[in-house]
Amino acid sequence: MVATITAIYLLFAVSVVTALPSSCPRGWIHRGTSCYLFVNDAVDAEDWMVAMSFCSSLHAKLVEIETVTEDEFLRLHLLDNKLTGSYWIGLSDIQAEGVWVWTSSQNTPTYTNWPPGQPDNNAGEEDCAHLYAAFGFQWNDYPCNKANNFICEKELRSQEEIVG
Repeated sequence: MVATITAIYLLFAVSVVTALPSSCPRGWIHRGTSCYLFVNDAVDAEDWMVAMSFCSSLHAKLVEIETVTEDEFLRLHLLDNKLTGSYWIGLSDIQAEGVWVWTSSQNTPTYTNWPPGQPDNNAGEEDCAHLYAAFGFQWNDYPCNKANNFICEKELRSQEEIVG
């Protein structure tokens, strides 16, 4: 009996870590295991490197679209909110022409959404990818030094609380 009471007491006396619901920072949109920030004010339109640095300063990355479901979510969000302009994503072929990689991992994409004829490096030096409004937010290669809106992505964070 004393051993049972001691065990119950110890159970409550020991600090227990419990996970509270995960959350995105204010202003970010939650979907799946990610949080997304759509930076779409004309004043904040940036070239690809500045956009990448901005996301990094928020402990995020330029969005890396890994599935058709994620791509469709982003496209529908842009259309439903009547957002215009194009949006940088974290894909480039800066290191080797025609070899497109995600910047945070340097992995080649397993999913892409280039329309027919893209990427085409049409203007030469089109080394960065964006969701192109004129193509219904399909992907397009574009010069990295041009200003665009952009989308940051970060993993959903879980909050922990120590109880006890």
